[in-house]
Amino acid sequence: MPDIKQTQPEDIPYEGRPRIDIASICQALSTQFTVIYALILRETKTRYGDHKIGFLWAFIEPMTLIIILSSLYKAMGTQAPSGMPLFVFMTTGFLPFMIFRDTMTQLINAIASNQSLLAFPQVTTFDVILARALLELAVLITALVIILFGSSIFGNDIRMENPLGVFAAIGLLWISGLGMGFMLACLSPILPSIRQIVSAFLGRPMLMASGIFYTSESLPPSIRDVLLYNPLLHMIELLRSSYFYSYESRYASWSFASLSAIFVLAFGLLVHQAMRRRAIVGL
Repeated sequence: MPDIKQTQPEDIPYEGRPRIDIASICQALSTQFTVIYALILRETKTRYGDHKIGFLWAFIEPMTLIIILSSLYKAMGTQAPSGMPLFVFMTTGFLPFMIFRDTMTQLINAIASNQSLLAFPQVTTFDVILARALLELAVLITALVIILFGSSIFGNDIRMENPLGVFAAIGLLWISGLGMGFMLACLSPILPSIRQIVSAFLGRPMLMASGIFYTSESLPPSIRDVLLYNPLLHMIELLRSSYFYSYESRYASWSFASLSAIFVLAFGLLVHQAMRRRAIVGL
């Protein structure tokens, strides 16, 4: 039997090997950014262009809720823990939670709302989902900054102990909402009742379990041990620990929060990759 010599990669002449075309990659990325930017502009006009209040509603709604909650706490004589200003304490809990919740809920109908655009080969389901998520992040971060600076007018100290930690915690909340959004956007055309399911299980129950109105230190150990399985509680605790000089959470974990966010995003992308075509057909 003749001796068959296997060709090793190093035996192949350099000229015959496949090359990475940097120009093609740059062109593809440029096209991707252009498509996403156009989708963000379209989504902005669709969501806010027909209303006179426009973007102001994105600030008025959370600010009103925070003022009401802060007023109720003051009327009951309840103080924020660890000497944190009550209004800022509520703001750093409610608005970060909205970054997770609103990103997730806004993405549920991302594919269905852009069905006509998906006929263009340049536009994919990934593009329409990511564009809507980026718009939601930009709006809510702007609302957070404006509300915090507005509270400084009334004497609240808005200095951050660790700004990078604050933005990292916000990023983890957004990544978690993005991962859930990728999954729900693909399931929504196939299972139309998904919005009701999300509202029932991830609405108020998650709101109450994520540390918006309390800190983990203020909970009884039996309840705290259960709620610490919720990664959102870790993320909000980490955000407050990074924001306030007077507060440092003993129970929040960066590693648990980061791994949870990465897992949710990876799972959401996996579901999107497996079901994106079926989601379009199911519309």
